[in-house]
Amino acid sequence: MRFRFRVLFLLLILISGRPVQAAPPDDDPAERLRRLPPMDQDEVLWLARCIYSESDRPEEQRLVAWVVRNRKETAFRGDTYREVVLEPKQFSAFNDPSPRRTYILGLDARDAGTAWQKALAIALEVYEAPASHRPFPITVRHFYSPVSMNQGAPPDWARQVPPLDARSLNVDPERFRFFDGIDETRDPPPPGVTGRIAELRTHTATQKVNLRNRFRRPRLSGRVPRPARPTMRRSTGQ
Repeated sequence: MRFRFRVLFLLLILISGRPVQAAPPDDDPAERLRRLPPMDQDEVLWLARCIYSESDRPEEQRLVAWVVRNRKETAFRGDTYREVVLEPKQFSAFNDPSPRRTYILGLDARDAGTAWQKALAIALEVYEAPASHRPFPITVRHFYSPVSMNQGAPPDWARQVPPLDARSLNVDPERFRFFDGIDETRDPPPPGVTGRIAELRTHTATQKVNLRNRFRRPRLSGRVPRPARPTMRRSTGQ
C-alpha cells in the first residue's frame, strides 16, 4: 500500500512539472552533521579540519582524530576540540598564517571535495564513537610524522620515549608515530603561550554561552500555581 502511494505521489509531481529532489543518503556526512546541535557541529568541524591537515589516508586520519579526542577528554591543552586544535605549536597547519591555513579554516559542511568529505565522515565517526572503540589508551595524546620533520629529527619530547607499535595500529612508522604517557613535564607549553591559551579559552566560553542562549528552549518550572480557593458569601437574609 505504501509503495502504491509513493508511486502515485511521484506521478503527480511529474505531471505537475515540479522537479523531484532526491533525499540525501543517510551516510552523507554533511547531512549527518546538520542533524547535530550547533555546538557539536562546530566541534566536529574543528576535528575534521585537523585530521584533514595532517593526512590524506583514512587509517592515519582516524588515529589522529583519537589523539585529538584524548586531549579534549583529558583537558590536555584545551577543553574543546577548537582549543585543542588551535593551541599554538601543536598542529603545524594552524601555527602560522598561510594560504593553506586560510583554506583549511574556511572548510565547512558545504564544501563538496571528496577528500574533505571523507575527513568529515571520519571526524563524525570518532566524535560519536563509544569509548570502547578507542584504539589505544586515553593517555595517547602525542604523535609526529617523521617525513614532515626537519632533517628527520624527532621532537624533544619523543627522544627518550619509545613509540607505540605502528604495525599493530596499521600505519607506516616512517609516516606516523604515536606515543603514550607524554605529559607537560616532557612537553611543556612554549614560552609566552599561557596568555594566548587563556584568551582563547575565554573567547570559546563566550561563544558557548551565546550559542546556548540562541538555541535555548523555554522550560517549564514544574510549579503550577494552585487556584485560589473560592469564597462563599453568606446570605444576610435581607
